[in-house]
Amino acid sequence: MNERDFDDNNESETSDAVVEQKRQAATPWRRAMDRTITGMALSVITLSFLALDYLLPTIGIILLLLGFGTLRSVNGWFKSGWVLTLLRAVFFFFTLILNATIYQRAVYDSAIGSALNMVNLGVQFLMIFCLWGGIKAVRKKADASHHNGSAGALLVWYILFILLAWVRYHGIVIGLGMIAGYILIIRSLYRLSEELEEPDDAVKKSRVTLSDRHLVRALVAVLAVGIICGYAFFGRYRMNWQAEETAQSTTVTEVKADLLALGYPPAALEDLSHEDLMACQEALRVVAQTHEEPVNQGHEVREVEGNATYITTAYDVKELRLTNVAVELPGEIPRWKIFHHFRWTVNPGFAGTEALQIWPAYRNNEGWAAAGEMTGRVLYDANGTVYTAPFHSLAAESYTSDGFFWGEQDVTDIFATFSMPGKGEGQRGYVAYGIEEVKEGWMVNAWVNYTHQKSRFQYPVLTAEEKRKASGWNDAHPFITVQNALQFFITDEGVDMLSESHR
Repeated sequence: MNERDFDDNNESETSDAVVEQKRQAATPWRRAMDRTITGMALSVITLSFLALDYLLPTIGIILLLLGFGTLRSVNGWFKSGWVLTLLRAVFFFFTLILNATIYQRAVYDSAIGSALNMVNLGVQFLMIFCLWGGIKAVRKKADASHHNGSAGALLVWYILFILLAWVRYHGIVIGLGMIAGYILIIRSLYRLSEELEEPDDAVKKSRVTLSDRHLVRALVAVLAVGIICGYAFFGRYRMNWQAEETAQSTTVTEVKADLLALGYPPAALEDLSHEDLMACQEALRVVAQTHEEPVNQGHEVREVEGNATYITTAYDVKELRLTNVAVELPGEIPRWKIFHHFRWTVNPGFAGTEALQIWPAYRNNEGWAAAGEMTGRVLYDANGTVYTAPFHSLAAESYTSDGFFWGEQDVTDIFATFSMPGKGEGQRGYVAYGIEEVKEGWMVNAWVNYTHQKSRFQYPVLTAEEKRKASGWNDAHPFITVQNALQFFITDEGVDMLSESHR
């Protein structure tokens, strides 16, 4: 053999080796195992930015379905893993669709949600157990000497992971160790799948009803349709709108006249229910204040004076009118009825949910105490008719607030939740509550925070109330909060007003 023949023969052998290596790498067994292991890796990873905490697990679940779906004919372990993967996929896709509705938090916080979460953790553990058993069965059938420790290590790792989550561990050292261990285990599983031979062509004989491409397209289509339906039909509260009766008794007319004479703003007065009007009979005094507030970003204005440039924000439109009213009632001790009114002078487009957060005058205030029940309603005009509805909810809510300056605090505030129709005009409403004096000389300090949803698109979907509880920032997409207060001291000469508006 001459030198040229030797080179040609060597090149041919090398080429055959590369082709054989590629052929082995592309076997259904290797492809299915790679998909299963990669799916296991991605379904556990949680990266809370750029929506990766949803995208990566979604890709992981799809890869697990493809991987176990191909392996299910190899042995009973892999078939059981495929069934468990189907169950987990149903649960996971349900949660992804549920996240596009305003009911996701209520479900997760319920007993049913907690039970489903525990079942999901159990199913994921059993999936890993089935992977371990399936590999062990393949190894035993092939009479192979390859170890199966990596799959067993993954079981141990997952148990530790659940325990750390149970005790709410937030340390760095153990966390980094868990990440490093997980990477090594996944790497070892990849190597193990390369070492094992394809079992009896069983993978090739697996009957697949749908091709991989069609299965992925079907899953994505189901997910897309579900999320779109969630946004379209389950992103708002259901409100019981009814046409308001226009007939008024003589007593109601007299009470209105008295309140007008004392200074109650006329437009706000017309919104009061019969019960709230009658609660203000024989009123002694009215303290009222109205502010026009912007619910837009405005535009920048630059003013140059000498060498200095002053930058301010100007608002061409102020869409929200907030009117705060305090009505002094007769009695042995000073009693007041506080009203927080709102009215949209321009329809901003109501995308979903709205919320009023009330910091009542007795909040962190030793001088005043709550008196009576909270009341209120919402209204709008359409075709010359006034429509009214009770709030979706109106109650004092206790929750944990995580403030930027004060950290976590347990607080109790009044929340009124509602949704406004896109049709009509003059969308408005109010919340009212009573206070009575405990100690003299304390300021009446009554705050209202209106949280408006500007856009329908957010994921996962939060209500205005949930967003306000979770974040104290006034401008947190897709919500914006406008704050306003009625603040005054009662003096011998009358009332000393101190309130200012804050956006």
